[in-house]
Amino acid sequence: MILSAVLAALFFLSACGMGNDSITSSAGDSTQTATYSAPVMPDISHENVTLSDMTYVRPDIEGMYAAMDDLKEGIKRGKNAEDMIAAYQLLQEQYSHADSMLSLVYLLYAFDVTNTANRDEYAYLQSALSELDAQMQGVSAQLFESSAEAQQLARDSFGTGYVDAIMQDNLYEDASIQDLLDREEELTLSYDNLSATFTLFDNGVYWTYADISNDVSLSSKEFYRLYDAYCAALNAEAAPIFIEQVAIRTEIAKRLGYDSYAAYCYDTYGRDYTPSDARTLHQAVKQYIAPVFIEANSKNDTSDLGAAMFDEDAFFSALSSSANAFSPLLAEPVTYMLQNRLYDVTYSSVKMDSSFTTYISDYRAPFIFSAWTGYSEDVATILHELGHFTNYYHNAVVGYSAGDSLDLAEVDAQALVLLLFSDYDRFYGDLADQARVATLIDAMYSLLSGCMEDEFQQDVYDNPDMTLAEMNALYARLAEEYGLEQVYGYQGTEWVLITHTFQTPMYYISYAASMVPALELFEIAQSDSEGAKNAYFSIIMRESYDSLGDVLAKNGLEPVFSEDTIARIAEILSSYTT
Repeated sequence: MILSAVLAALFFLSACGMGNDSITSSAGDSTQTATYSAPVMPDISHENVTLSDMTYVRPDIEGMYAAMDDLKEGIKRGKNAEDMIAAYQLLQEQYSHADSMLSLVYLLYAFDVTNTANRDEYAYLQSALSELDAQMQGVSAQLFESSAEAQQLARDSFGTGYVDAIMQDNLYEDASIQDLLDREEELTLSYDNLSATFTLFDNGVYWTYADISNDVSLSSKEFYRLYDAYCAALNAEAAPIFIEQVAIRTEIAKRLGYDSYAAYCYDTYGRDYTPSDARTLHQAVKQYIAPVFIEANSKNDTSDLGAAMFDEDAFFSALSSSANAFSPLLAEPVTYMLQNRLYDVTYSSVKMDSSFTTYISDYRAPFIFSAWTGYSEDVATILHELGHFTNYYHNAVVGYSAGDSLDLAEVDAQALVLLLFSDYDRFYGDLADQARVATLIDAMYSLLSGCMEDEFQQDVYDNPDMTLAEMNALYARLAEEYGLEQVYGYQGTEWVLITHTFQTPMYYISYAASMVPALELFEIAQSDSEGAKNAYFSIIMRESYDSLGDVLAKNGLEPVFSEDTIARIAEILSSYTT
């Protein structure tokens, strides 16, 4: 994730220069070459629709249960396999609608986390779908196992990856964890509300996080004093929420037969690597990236960029021009987004303290949610989210048991920021060179923080009885090992600002894992811009259930969890920043 950014074509194909191309990566000790064909773009229509056109209607959960009962009865009676698969497809459509409504009500809730109506409706639907998932899993498995004909029809209709995922998901079947899942979600919502509304009372003045970050009258010393005080105060308030979450999540993993919550979480995310693999990446990043990061920060002054203000309208105008120059495959989703205002970056004190892209599948419409403060980080944030928007526009994977790699989704986002590198003059003007350096420093930060947050959470979940004081001490030690303390100064309480720790545990490693191929694509783009773009859109057009390792190998990119790969990435970063 970009530093300071809070965390996902129909015609023009022949005009975008995406014919066969050869591309080479020199990361690691070996050289791989892959030949790219133009990705086949699905025939997806996107009707013009704005957020105001979208209507939330509570899904018919009872009707879905009734449909599942009918399926179970059909299985028991040996009903014709074709008829049952057809009925199952209708059930999938109902689920997709419910999932779409969940995305919409979450978006509405994010606009105002103090709105109890949207908050309660989201909590209801999230819980209802969580309970329904277990039933859906059961009837899916029963149907696919009912006969060889039914399973073959399912594989033909939904894909082998889908059927295999259903069978794998039996590992997570346990009705006894529903109460734990509900309580976990209640705690997450409590954190959302706390993080969005929390204020620090200092010397008779109330300070929000935005107040501290955006007050240009503060001296550096006063800024850091207030920032540290804010983190310490929020740490004391938010820590009890997390400590209870740790206990609940540990119990969930235990009931499902896992040795650790981290292992359970990695499995549920569908990763093709383990927490142990991630720890290998942790060590390599500490060894090779941290020293370059420290040196780059000491040698480069980007203070002018940090002090500059950027106009929202000017940015989105520049974005349109940049997308048109980059590729029709980027221009099309950007035009669609701008024409239909499928983004909201208006600042509000009650908005969720997060930036994300969601997909409202009923309308085939992605939506970017953020808050524009005017600082340079806003530009990087929107470019990052635009990568998710582009993937949703061209190749959305949604619905029941949807299978898309989190790590590949973050390649969509992180690589786009780097591939637009040569176009920074449009966004940053005279500060483009500083922005390029800052972007690569932020790329290093993504590697470092992605690993650091993962190591912090793995250690906590491996030791679920850890006290708050021990957590803060662990975080401070890790900040030093990863070079972040030397650059920014850490006191150990800052982890409560990482919303993912509360909302999407064990997610953060995806920012590090995805940054490695993103930086490889950046290196390729310096000598073969069109080839790098071809590779980027080829990754976006991956098949459902494709794994990170398989997609990278198919596209001639090196393995992420390799010391040699990280050593080469460090060389790339050093050559541009030190």
